[in-house]
Amino acid sequence: MLIKPIARNLKSKCRKYIFTSKRQDIEEDDEVIEEDPDFENYVEPVRESGYPYRELGDTDVRLLRIVPGTGPIECTLHQIPIAKVPAFWALSYVWGDATEKETITLEGKPFQVTKNLYGALHQFRQRPYDIGHPRDDFWIDAICINQDDPDERAHQVARMMEIYHTGLTIAWLGPIIEPRVDNFFKRLAHWPHGRRISRREALRVLFRKSRSMWSEWEPIDDDDNITVDEEFGDIFLDVCRAMTWLLCRPWFSRVWTIQEASVLAAPSIYIGRYRLHSSLLIDIFDILASVDHSLYLTPGGRRIMTLKLIQRLYFCIGTGRDDDPEKMDLAQVFMELIRCANKKESSDPRDQIYGLLGLLRFFKNEEMPEELKPNYRLPFEQVYWDYAVFMYQSPYGLGLLDCSVNDLPGVPSWVPDFRKAALGPTKRYKQSLRMSYDKRILHLQGCVMRPFHGFINGCNMAPIMPDREFIPGDLSKRLNEAEKRILKPSADIRGITVEEVFYEVYRDVLRIIDDDGTESFFEVYRRISRSSGGKRPWLSQRRRTTNVRLKEESLADQLSCGFLLFDNGTIMRLPKVCVEVQANDLICVFKGATKPSLIRPSGDAYVFISQCDVKNGPLKGQEFTDDFWADRDIQDFDLI
Repeated sequence: MLIKPIARNLKSKCRKYIFTSKRQDIEEDDEVIEEDPDFENYVEPVRESGYPYRELGDTDVRLLRIVPGTGPIECTLHQIPIAKVPAFWALSYVWGDATEKETITLEGKPFQVTKNLYGALHQFRQRPYDIGHPRDDFWIDAICINQDDPDERAHQVARMMEIYHTGLTIAWLGPIIEPRVDNFFKRLAHWPHGRRISRREALRVLFRKSRSMWSEWEPIDDDDNITVDEEFGDIFLDVCRAMTWLLCRPWFSRVWTIQEASVLAAPSIYIGRYRLHSSLLIDIFDILASVDHSLYLTPGGRRIMTLKLIQRLYFCIGTGRDDDPEKMDLAQVFMELIRCANKKESSDPRDQIYGLLGLLRFFKNEEMPEELKPNYRLPFEQVYWDYAVFMYQSPYGLGLLDCSVNDLPGVPSWVPDFRKAALGPTKRYKQSLRMSYDKRILHLQGCVMRPFHGFINGCNMAPIMPDREFIPGDLSKRLNEAEKRILKPSADIRGITVEEVFYEVYRDVLRIIDDDGTESFFEVYRRISRSSGGKRPWLSQRRRTTNVRLKEESLADQLSCGFLLFDNGTIMRLPKVCVEVQANDLICVFKGATKPSLIRPSGDAYVFISQCDVKNGPLKGQEFTDDFWADRDIQDFDLI
């Protein structure tokens, strides 16, 4: 399992945090702190106003101050060279729904902000012994950058890493929202065994225990057994549920929050009135996830992995190893950052790229080519195309083919949709690649593999995804189709059982989801495949554990993809969304690629369709080194 080394890595009382704090975290008050109507108003000194906006100098920043009070939120804004600022708070947050606006007063004038930012301003408005003292300056992108000026936005994007590393970062995850269950029977179906406490109380206990871990209690006993459930007692399930809810906050999914929390920017995390330093959140996550593996699958679980990978890349600087950023060119480092970042969200699709440029500049203090500098006047498809050309020409650029979506309009088939980019692990094979002068054709070398024997196309995942109350009939049909056309033929060819083939296909999923529990993975598969779908009986809803839920959802997720079957029983999965296979499609391996690819003839050239995940057979685990190519019939391929 992935959690095997956790006990060895964490069991130490004198541990060095990967993420170092710029300000010592203090104990959070148990009680909610109300705004004090008698708080003495602070007289703001005369400063040159930063609003209405005027042009920023190369080193200037605009900084916000929140005026104390209990009525409508009022703020001031001033403009100053960043070197003259003694200290300021850099706010990391999620804009939220752009249509949900609230109005504040900025320099005496109405100014609209999103509802989520309004909540953050209200939270930090009046805390004289903490963040929000009247003399505290804040840098908040939605206010401190003129969002109506695309040129200023483009210029400030390149500086954001500098700003977050200069300031003291705080992350606002939003208010604590208690779950609502309207129906008594639904409430009963959700009711856990043991004591029930509110989400707010569970988070308060979780944060308090996180601060005292290793000093007042140890989550690992002398035999290296995880004992965190014993420490929390009968509220452990509620704490895990609260942690899951916390890790599903939108902040953990946004692209901009990666650089705002990476390397030297180590934020304190605020959720409502409760606070925890990010290093402590990561520590308690590692412990809880060793017991509740489903935490790895949350947006926060994936983001914590991203931060660890970026930190690992940072520690490689100066080592002289192959993964030392100083030995890589600019495009290689950016490829590594794309790989670390995994799937992420942004309101503007161009920010899937621009949101990582601050990190790139941190690792490689080099100027980007002029055509790659942030330009919000370009359509995002053009931005993706330009960056794909840039990265493909790096020594290991063919790793970009390992993307689940690559069907953007008006661009070549090999341009990935970076909104869905989730690249696999780095493997360094010597590639043979040339780019045409007009940047429309990838000239590659490779070999054609044996033809596939059968296939099923991908499908939309939403109609087949089960929930607590309902099993879609389309999911049952999909499972039966996959067994009839892929799993059983593979088993018959190889002389093994369908169950053995099933576990070959789902081997990677089992690294996260335990096969133990009330039902094994195959038992869940067999139960759903034999059902006709429809509403679950009340007792079945009650007995549906988290482990069973994850298995059911994984069935839908994996089998929404297309699959290929070969005459030797080999199965390949097509991770591209809703791919439709045609009889004349070819399977080939390109020199420098890490996986086989599905391509489609188009005149004298080919259209790239999808890379293939090999699930079993001779190609499973195949390394495409020089030995592989020694006796292959190498051909030229033009991808358009």
